[in-house]
Amino acid sequence: MECHQVLLKSNSYYKNLSEVLKANFQLRTLLFISTTNFSSEPDFLVSKKMKIIISSAFVQITFGLKTDTLNKFNDVFVAPSSYSYKNNTAVFKGDVNIATKKVNMSWPAIEKGFKITDDALNLSIHEFGHCLIFENHTRSYFSKIFNKADFENWKNHAKTKFQKVKAKENIVLRDYAATNLVEFFSVSLETFFEQAVYFKENEPELYESMTQLLKQDPINKKNPIL
Repeated sequence: MECHQVLLKSNSYYKNLSEVLKANFQLRTLLFISTTNFSSEPDFLVSKKMKIIISSAFVQITFGLKTDTLNKFNDVFVAPSSYSYKNNTAVFKGDVNIATKKVNMSWPAIEKGFKITDDALNLSIHEFGHCLIFENHTRSYFSKIFNKADFENWKNHAKTKFQKVKAKENIVLRDYAATNLVEFFSVSLETFFEQAVYFKENEPELYESMTQLLKQDPINKKNPIL
Protein backbone atom coordinates (compact mmCIF):
# COMPACT_ATOMS: atom_id res chain seq x y z
CA MET A 1 0.00 0.00 0.00
CA GLU A 2 2.83 2.41 0.85
CA CYS A 3 4.42 1.73 -2.53
CA HIS A 4 1.16 2.49 -4.34
CA GLN A 5 0.57 5.73 -2.42
CA VAL A 6 4.10 7.01 -3.03
CA LEU A 7 3.97 6.15 -6.73
CA LEU A 8 0.54 7.70 -7.12
CA LYS A 9 1.79 11.01 -5.72
CA SER A 10 5.24 11.10 -7.30
CA ASN A 11 5.22 9.26 -10.64
CA SER A 12 2.86 10.55 -13.36
CA TYR A 13 3.65 7.57 -15.62
CA TYR A 14 2.41 5.19 -12.91
CA LYS A 15 -0.61 7.33 -12.12
CA ASN A 16 -1.98 6.91 -15.66
CA LEU A 17 -1.53 3.11 -15.91
CA SER A 18 -4.40 0.64 -15.85
CA GLU A 19 -5.01 -1.09 -12.50
CA VAL A 20 -3.45 -4.34 -13.75
CA LEU A 21 -0.29 -2.56 -14.90
CA LYS A 22 -0.13 -0.55 -11.68
CA ALA A 23 0.06 -3.84 -9.73
CA ASN A 24 2.84 -5.08 -12.02
CA PHE A 25 4.69 -1.77 -11.67
CA GLN A 26 4.56 -2.01 -7.86
CA LEU A 27 5.99 -5.54 -7.89
CA ARG A 28 8.85 -4.50 -10.15
CA THR A 29 9.57 -1.45 -8.00
CA LEU A 30 9.78 -3.57 -4.83
CA LEU A 31 11.96 -6.12 -6.63
CA PHE A 32 14.36 -3.39 -7.74
CA ILE A 33 14.56 -2.05 -4.20
CA SER A 34 15.30 -5.52 -2.80
CA THR A 35 18.16 -6.07 -5.26
CA THR A 36 19.71 -2.62 -4.92
CA ASN A 37 21.96 -1.24 -2.20
CA PHE A 38 20.95 2.34 -1.34
CA SER A 39 23.39 4.42 0.69
CA SER A 40 24.22 8.01 1.55
CA GLU A 41 26.27 10.15 3.91
CA PRO A 42 26.02 9.20 7.62
CA ASP A 43 23.73 12.09 8.53
CA PHE A 44 21.38 11.72 5.56
CA LEU A 45 18.74 8.99 5.71
CA VAL A 46 17.52 7.39 2.49
CA SER A 47 13.88 6.69 3.36
CA LYS A 48 11.63 3.99 1.91
CA LYS A 49 9.75 6.72 0.05
CA MET A 50 12.96 7.93 -1.59
CA LYS A 51 13.87 4.38 -2.61
CA ILE A 52 10.46 3.90 -4.19
CA ILE A 53 10.70 7.16 -6.16
CA ILE A 54 14.22 6.44 -7.42
CA SER A 55 13.40 2.83 -8.30
CA SER A 56 10.29 3.85 -10.19
CA ALA A 57 12.47 5.58 -12.80
CA PHE A 58 14.21 2.30 -13.63
CA VAL A 59 10.91 0.40 -13.72
CA GLN A 60 9.42 3.05 -16.00
CA ILE A 61 12.25 2.74 -18.54
CA THR A 62 12.25 -1.07 -18.52
CA PHE A 63 8.51 -1.65 -18.13
CA GLY A 64 8.21 -3.17 -21.61
CA LEU A 65 11.39 -5.23 -21.27
CA LYS A 66 12.20 -8.49 -19.51
CA THR A 67 14.99 -6.85 -17.52
CA ASP A 68 13.76 -5.65 -14.12
CA THR A 69 17.02 -5.42 -12.14
CA LEU A 70 20.63 -4.37 -12.71
CA ASN A 71 23.50 -6.85 -12.37
CA LYS A 72 26.48 -4.52 -12.08
CA PHE A 73 25.19 -1.05 -11.23
CA ASN A 74 23.06 -2.06 -8.24
CA ASP A 75 24.67 0.36 -5.80
CA VAL A 76 22.86 3.71 -5.60
CA PHE A 77 24.36 6.56 -3.59
CA VAL A 78 21.91 9.37 -2.80
CA ALA A 79 23.70 12.63 -2.06
CA PRO A 80 21.90 15.31 0.02
CA SER A 81 22.97 17.98 -2.48
CA SER A 82 25.12 18.49 -5.57
CA TYR A 83 28.63 17.13 -5.13
CA SER A 84 32.14 17.07 -6.58
CA TYR A 85 35.03 14.64 -6.70
CA LYS A 86 38.46 15.16 -5.16
CA ASN A 87 40.84 17.08 -7.43
CA ASN A 88 37.92 18.01 -9.67
CA THR A 89 36.18 21.39 -9.62
CA ALA A 90 33.15 20.17 -11.57
CA VAL A 91 29.90 19.98 -9.60
CA PHE A 92 27.56 17.05 -10.31
CA LYS A 93 23.87 16.42 -9.77
CA GLY A 94 24.34 12.83 -10.81
CA ASP A 95 26.72 10.43 -12.54
CA VAL A 96 27.38 6.75 -13.13
CA ASN A 97 30.86 5.78 -11.95
CA ILE A 98 32.09 2.91 -14.13
CA ALA A 99 35.09 2.26 -11.85
CA THR A 100 33.07 1.82 -8.64
CA LYS A 101 29.87 0.57 -10.37
CA LYS A 102 27.96 3.19 -8.37
CA VAL A 103 25.02 5.29 -9.50
CA ASN A 104 25.32 8.66 -7.76
CA MET A 105 22.40 11.09 -7.62
CA SER A 106 21.57 14.18 -5.56
CA TRP A 107 18.18 14.06 -3.88
CA PRO A 108 17.05 17.64 -4.73
CA ALA A 109 17.63 16.93 -8.44
CA ILE A 110 15.85 13.55 -8.21
CA GLU A 111 12.86 15.19 -6.55
CA LYS A 112 12.69 18.03 -9.07
CA GLY A 113 12.77 15.52 -11.93
CA PHE A 114 9.53 13.95 -10.74
CA LYS A 115 7.80 17.16 -9.66
CA ILE A 116 8.17 18.81 -13.07
CA THR A 117 6.83 16.23 -15.48
CA ASP A 118 7.02 17.95 -18.87
CA ASP A 119 10.47 19.59 -19.16
CA ALA A 120 12.35 16.50 -20.42
CA LEU A 121 14.60 16.63 -17.36
CA ASN A 122 14.57 13.66 -14.99
CA LEU A 123 17.89 12.85 -13.34
CA SER A 124 16.94 9.30 -12.30
CA ILE A 125 15.78 8.35 -15.79
CA HIS A 126 18.93 9.93 -17.22
CA GLU A 127 21.39 8.07 -14.98
CA PHE A 128 19.60 4.72 -15.23
CA GLY A 129 19.70 5.18 -19.00
CA HIS A 130 23.50 5.14 -18.74
CA CYS A 131 23.35 1.98 -16.64
CA LEU A 132 21.29 0.19 -19.27
CA ILE A 133 23.72 1.08 -22.06
CA PHE A 134 26.76 0.02 -20.01
CA GLU A 135 25.18 -3.24 -18.86
CA ASN A 136 23.82 -4.11 -22.28
CA HIS A 137 27.34 -3.73 -23.66
CA THR A 138 28.91 -6.09 -21.11
CA ARG A 139 26.23 -8.80 -21.00
CA SER A 140 26.46 -12.01 -23.00
CA TYR A 141 24.44 -12.43 -26.19
CA PHE A 142 21.64 -14.36 -24.47
CA SER A 143 21.22 -11.93 -21.59
CA LYS A 144 21.28 -8.62 -23.47
CA ILE A 145 18.83 -6.01 -22.23
CA PHE A 146 17.97 -4.82 -25.73
CA ASN A 147 17.16 -6.86 -28.81
CA LYS A 148 20.23 -6.59 -31.06
CA ALA A 149 18.32 -5.62 -34.22
CA ASP A 150 16.27 -3.04 -32.33
CA PHE A 151 19.40 -1.54 -30.79
CA GLU A 152 21.17 -1.33 -34.15
CA ASN A 153 18.11 0.30 -35.67
CA TRP A 154 18.02 2.87 -32.84
CA LYS A 155 21.76 3.54 -33.23
CA ASN A 156 21.40 4.18 -36.97
CA HIS A 157 18.70 6.78 -36.35
CA ALA A 158 20.55 8.19 -33.35
CA LYS A 159 23.77 8.76 -35.30
CA THR A 160 21.90 10.83 -37.89
CA LYS A 161 20.06 12.88 -35.27
CA PHE A 162 23.26 13.22 -33.22
CA GLN A 163 24.79 15.27 -36.03
CA LYS A 164 21.67 17.46 -36.16
CA VAL A 165 21.90 18.17 -32.43
CA LYS A 166 25.61 18.89 -32.78
CA ALA A 167 24.86 21.37 -35.56
CA LYS A 168 22.09 22.87 -33.40
CA GLU A 169 19.50 21.93 -36.03
CA ASN A 170 17.34 19.86 -33.70
CA ILE A 171 14.42 21.34 -31.79
CA VAL A 172 13.50 18.23 -29.79
CA LEU A 173 16.58 17.21 -27.78
CA ARG A 174 18.62 19.60 -25.68
CA ASP A 175 22.20 20.38 -26.71
CA TYR A 176 23.72 18.05 -24.09
CA ALA A 177 22.60 15.12 -26.27
CA ALA A 178 25.47 16.00 -28.62
CA THR A 179 28.10 15.04 -26.00
CA ASN A 180 28.24 11.41 -27.17
CA LEU A 181 25.80 8.59 -28.02
CA VAL A 182 25.53 7.48 -24.37
CA GLU A 183 24.34 10.95 -23.37
CA PHE A 184 22.21 11.09 -26.49
CA PHE A 185 20.38 7.97 -25.33
CA SER A 186 19.71 9.32 -21.84
CA VAL A 187 18.54 12.73 -23.07
CA SER A 188 16.31 10.94 -25.59
CA LEU A 189 14.84 8.84 -22.77
CA GLU A 190 13.93 11.92 -20.75
CA THR A 191 12.24 13.48 -23.77
CA PHE A 192 10.56 10.18 -24.74
CA PHE A 193 8.78 10.00 -21.40
CA GLU A 194 8.14 13.67 -20.65
CA GLN A 195 7.44 15.13 -24.11
CA ALA A 196 6.30 12.06 -26.04
CA VAL A 197 3.81 13.72 -28.40
CA TYR A 198 6.20 16.57 -29.24
CA PHE A 199 9.01 14.04 -29.80
CA LYS A 200 6.89 11.88 -32.12
CA GLU A 201 5.61 14.84 -34.13
CA ASN A 202 9.08 16.31 -34.74
CA GLU A 203 11.32 13.22 -34.87
CA PRO A 204 8.97 10.36 -35.82
CA GLU A 205 11.67 7.93 -37.00
CA LEU A 206 13.81 8.28 -33.88
CA TYR A 207 10.69 8.07 -31.71
CA GLU A 208 9.54 4.91 -33.45
CA SER A 209 12.98 3.33 -33.04
CA MET A 210 12.74 4.01 -29.30
CA THR A 211 9.29 2.47 -29.00
CA GLN A 212 10.67 -0.69 -30.65
CA LEU A 213 13.79 -0.66 -28.47
CA LEU A 214 11.88 -0.20 -25.20
CA LYS A 215 8.76 -2.16 -26.27
CA GLN A 216 6.47 0.62 -25.14
CA ASP A 217 4.83 3.83 -26.30
CA PRO A 218 4.25 6.35 -23.47
CA ILE A 219 1.68 8.21 -25.57
CA ASN A 220 -0.67 5.32 -24.70
CA LYS A 221 -0.75 6.29 -21.05
CA LYS A 222 -3.10 3.61 -19.74
CA ASN A 223 -1.38 0.73 -21.52
CA PRO A 224 2.00 1.79 -22.96
CA ILE A 225 3.33 -1.76 -23.40
CA LEU A 226 3.61 -2.91 -27.02
